[in-house]
Amino acid sequence: MKKFIIPAIIGIAVLTSCEKKQTEEVDHSEHTAQTEQVATDDHADHAENAENADTSVALELDNGNKWKTNAEMLPFIQEQERLLEAYDDDKDGYKVLATNLKAANEKLIKSCTMTGKSHDVLHVWLTEHMKNIDLLSKAATKEEADKLTDVLEHSMETYHQYFN
Repeated sequence: MKKFIIPAIIGIAVLTSCEKKQTEEVDHSEHTAQTEQVATDDHADHAENAENADTSVALELDNGNKWKTNAEMLPFIQEQERLLEAYDDDKDGYKVLATNLKAANEKLIKSCTMTGKSHDVLHVWLTEHMKNIDLLSKAATKEEADKLTDVLEHSMETYHQYFN
């Protein structure tokens, strides 16, 4: 009988330990999923706010001067410019370009700490810019993509007319 009790106790201990470990792993993965969902929701809220920006705000200068863009956002503006400049319209890589522009734009949005009117004016520009990136990702032909890349290049020029 003693021969069966000790292995039974060890077996129960192992099973209990495994169940606890699995529960902790599930709790950790649930926490990770919740954290990722919060980040996704925050990004979606920011993007939705860009799309639902105050329509009374126009793309305009700040009393004749360009608006200041926070330093954290500038690398992602510059990254989009580099992507557009490097794009070879002789090749059929516009889907990759759209994906890369979207990724840079997501980083741009996440890095935004601007507030007030400069933030609102930036969102006027950003809303249209985001729509054009989305259209590029859905372009059915190379000709359509070429037109949209021209529009996006012009969008970057517009950014520089209103922002530093």
